[in-house]
Amino acid sequence: MLLSFQIKNNRSVLDLTLPMTYAEKKAPNGYKQMELLPFLEEGAVRAIPCLAIYGANASGKSNIVKAFASLIRIIKDRYNPKDISPNKLHPHNDITSFALEFLKNGRRFLYSLEVDGMEIVDERLVENSEIVFSIANRTTSFTALATEVYPSKKLDTIFSVECLDQQRLFRIPFLSVVGKNYAGLNDSMTVAYGFITNNLEVYPSNNFPFSFGLDRLANTNSDIDTQRAFDDIVTILRKLDIDITRMEYKRDELGKEVKAFPGSQYEVSISNKMVTATEINSYHEDVLGNEVQFNFREESLGTQRVACLLGIVLTALRKGNILVIDELGNSLHPYLFAEIVRMFKDKRYNISNAQLIFITHNTDIMDQDMMRVSEIGIVNRTLKRGTVFKRVSDFEGVRNVTNFRKQYLDGTFSGIPHSYI
Repeated sequence: MLLSFQIKNNRSVLDLTLPMTYAEKKAPNGYKQMELLPFLEEGAVRAIPCLAIYGANASGKSNIVKAFASLIRIIKDRYNPKDISPNKLHPHNDITSFALEFLKNGRRFLYSLEVDGMEIVDERLVENSEIVFSIANRTTSFTALATEVYPSKKLDTIFSVECLDQQRLFRIPFLSVVGKNYAGLNDSMTVAYGFITNNLEVYPSNNFPFSFGLDRLANTNSDIDTQRAFDDIVTILRKLDIDITRMEYKRDELGKEVKAFPGSQYEVSISNKMVTATEINSYHEDVLGNEVQFNFREESLGTQRVACLLGIVLTALRKGNILVIDELGNSLHPYLFAEIVRMFKDKRYNISNAQLIFITHNTDIMDQDMMRVSEIGIVNRTLKRGTVFKRVSDFEGVRNVTNFRKQYLDGTFSGIPHSYI
């Protein structure tokens, strides 16, 4: 479970912490019998299943998602200074930092990374308040990692050889090197690396093809697993009152050398230089009760969008992942949008402590008896403080019975534009 994410000096953000802990003083009465989860629980820790982020245009909401994406990109690959954009309105500071606090298998971790315009300047991992490793301005502390096979001197050599690039710049995180190449060296490192690279799913856009979500859910190249994942998506899609009677897909491997792509009825993807074309068809009944075939791209944009999202959503729910996505409600009817969010709150679907963090302008879910004071966040931006974040639970006198939507639109929580045209 994600507990918090701190960003310093990246784009419009100067210093922002995104909390994911349950902020109410006590659990609601009868919460164990509630259909919707008020919080996720692991040991003594309680975290929220959803966080909806609101704010005016240009307040910096999307920059929060981009910060998640930047950290994951660095861990999965390496640090590229082009991936980081320090705040241009406060040019005195060239240090950008990220800190991720999370719980995995009952163990509490804090991973932090600081970079300047050239290289990584500080990296450290802490588990249960004990430092696993730290590197500050290339001064290493590997005492907790050292073993007879890998003493501190050998770990220093690994750092020098594998974390520094050809220009001798510290560009590859030590966590990445150990996670990829020395998985058996230290369990804490393996768990932390696995959480960041496997359990965090970040999408700066929710515009992706159906086949992408399908492959994520199937998680293998097996035809059986793919068909099972496809059926699961269609089952949920039909439960959303979309009048599709059934769907089918056909997939063809086109080979490594394709001079012309197939027609627009196909979704085309390239993996390992292999071009794959996927044709998805949907079926409706006509006025005579006969089945009529449509190419899925003939369906409404909203139907396509929710079907594409379902593969991503079901993957996160089953794996217990943290799904971070910008503009979740784009092209979705408010009802469908609410149902997607509700899946993370519903005990029937969220059995693995999955979490959803999303940016939206859709205020309809504020009206429903679903989101709690800990689960609605407001973003504002000023020249002096940059992008700042507060949850509704941070405001005095706001309770779960309050009409959040009316108060938000009235300006009680700010985070709305004040236009004078």
